[in-house]
Amino acid sequence: MIRMLAGAAVRGVTHPVRALQSAVRAAEDLDAIPVVAGLPGAKLIAKAARVVSGDGHHRPGLPSLAVPRTPFNGPISARRHLSFGSLSLKDVKNVAKANGVSVNDVVMTLCTSALRSWLRERNALPEAPLIVAVPVAVRRAEAKDLVGNQISAMVAPLPTNVADARERLQAVGNAMSQAKRRFARAPATWLSELCSMLPAPVTSLATPAIFRLAGMAFPPINLIISNVPGPQFPLYLCGGRVLSYYPLSVLTDMSGGLNITCFSYDGMLDFGIVACPERVNDVWSLLAHLRTALDELLDDQVDDEFRNGAEADLVTGQPA
Repeated sequence: MIRMLAGAAVRGVTHPVRALQSAVRAAEDLDAIPVVAGLPGAKLIAKAARVVSGDGHHRPGLPSLAVPRTPFNGPISARRHLSFGSLSLKDVKNVAKANGVSVNDVVMTLCTSALRSWLRERNALPEAPLIVAVPVAVRRAEAKDLVGNQISAMVAPLPTNVADARERLQAVGNAMSQAKRRFARAPATWLSELCSMLPAPVTSLATPAIFRLAGMAFPPINLIISNVPGPQFPLYLCGGRVLSYYPLSVLTDMSGGLNITCFSYDGMLDFGIVACPERVNDVWSLLAHLRTALDELLDDQVDDEFRNGAEADLVTGQPA
């Protein structure tokens, strides 16, 4: 107990120094922080901060991260609507192989196409690409003893403004490749650094108000999309085979009223979609658009030898 109290006292006294260090480190990535990156002089300040800190690594540039207005963004309520379903992982891999892109690029394209269709149906499709955050684990081997997750996020545009499905796939591949290059050279730590600038009690009180204000005035992203790799063999629980693994995530005022998470398991891609009904009034139609998006890419340009030969039902995950 005495050791814990002594540690708390030391952290309290040294917090101003640590907060200043966090501010400098966050400033190094100022040109990668949504909303802030669009302010005049953001790139110059980021470059100057890297010079001050002695960081001489070149950081690849990023595309515009201007967030368009969509129905997804704004204050959210405590209500949640859920939808879930599965797609064939083999079909997705075939599309990736036929087009020379990664499986993750195809998954992101399916989400892009589904969002584009959903927004078009409601005459709410913006002219600019949507801006999405993709969570990335940044835990290092030397941090294996630390408690809790260590998560950052890649921020990238989704080309929902591209009409052609195959052009959209290539545009997603280019955008994600650019975001990955930037992340690989300089892993985005600005999220944790910003959180470290205020003492924990202040952060817990201020965060809800800050998130709601940001969601109303200048949302930093349109939504979060996660693609989590899972085991490609069946799992069992108490002797029963796990048929599907539908992931569900969280919503905040800042990240928007829609979250799409995908988990690959035993030959399928299991999607879990969480939405605030005040922002997204029909969450199940997004699943139908995901199936349609995959069908668009599984056309005659994908040879028959790549095809699965059997489609999977989007809701049950079983062969149709």
